[in-house]
Amino acid sequence: MLEIPYTDRATQFAQDLRLTSDFGGPFNFILGAYFNREKVYNETTFEIGKDIDVDGNGVIDVDDCAAGLPLACLFRNSFDQVKKSYALYSDMSFEVSDRFTLRGGLRFTHDKGVQSNFESNALGVDGVLVANLIPSSRLEYSQENLSGKIGADYKVNPDVMVYGHYSRGYRAPSFNAQAFFDPSELSVAKAEKIDAFELGLKSQFADRRVTLNMAAFRYTYSNQQFINVDPASAAQTLLNIPRSRILGGEAELTVRATDMVTLRGGIGLLDTKIKRGTVSGVDVGGNRLSNAPKLTFTGGFDATVMDGSSGKLSVHGDLNYASNQYFEVLNIARLRQDSYVLLAGHIDWESADGRWNASVWGKNLTNKFYFTSRVDLLAGFGFDYNHVGTPRTYGVTVGMKF
Repeated sequence: MLEIPYTDRATQFAQDLRLTSDFGGPFNFILGAYFNREKVYNETTFEIGKDIDVDGNGVIDVDDCAAGLPLACLFRNSFDQVKKSYALYSDMSFEVSDRFTLRGGLRFTHDKGVQSNFESNALGVDGVLVANLIPSSRLEYSQENLSGKIGADYKVNPDVMVYGHYSRGYRAPSFNAQAFFDPSELSVAKAEKIDAFELGLKSQFADRRVTLNMAAFRYTYSNQQFINVDPASAAQTLLNIPRSRILGGEAELTVRATDMVTLRGGIGLLDTKIKRGTVSGVDVGGNRLSNAPKLTFTGGFDATVMDGSSGKLSVHGDLNYASNQYFEVLNIARLRQDSYVLLAGHIDWESADGRWNASVWGKNLTNKFYFTSRVDLLAGFGFDYNHVGTPRTYGVTVGMKF
């Protein structure tokens, strides 16, 4: 029913130069200059029902696409894209005392992007042109941004540190590579910004056998970028949500119960809300952000069963839980992913000299069926477009170091 071949050619060059101080005194810094250039050619084809003989003449060709569009059609876009990013940045620290340190930094960024030769066509399965959907187009952007960070950390004692910081983050404007059906899809999303506040604790107890790290944070987004899909036409538009925010907290606990057994656990809490925004003519203010379960939990153990002249044998187990989540900002109940648990484990062996190793492993051991993304195409195509999570997977890995 649907195949999507991707063809890409990409080259990238990046250079980062740093000057780092080590004065031995209270003040130290990092000064840096950064350059990145990315050049991409991309071609993507939506092949929809290409084995359907719409006109019933026994041959699937351009006439079937013309009569059954979008069935028996190939929708193909292609473009060239060049992005360049220049930046100057600094990171500084000042030790007020042995326990108290101030930190801060600034980053100036200049981004330029050009998307050229963008074109989208509807073709028959035989490759014959049916319609030019988006004529050859050119888009570009140029954006400058000054962002930074300020904060402090305090060592309560050698094993406990608390910290707090505020930072302003920035994401460059973006081109929409998913334009296929209408010129309105061809757009540039505005630059995305985030104000991030975080308070945290890093600590070790019980002769450093117990490690506990915790953090609480608030993120406020301006012009958050995302793709919206029209359920009737499958048109994909790159949009900005004017205002949204995330409140959250997380904690990680590691307990070295014995020299042979380690226990691990982590919990994450999220409360997300769109403060202001309209998508497909619908006010999404008050809705949850996508891919943001309210509760996540991870747990596991690492146990060494044998460690001697014949090698080291260990057993490892992992559990991952995620509460319900949406994959789009309209929060359509039908497309919500319910909470689920994934179990995984592996048994490892390593030779005494460390040269040979082997592992027997399994992932999603209960073969849980779940989705990793869902798109509403019901109105126009009669189905939802889903990405399904990887089913039970198992195998053996053998390695040698030389």
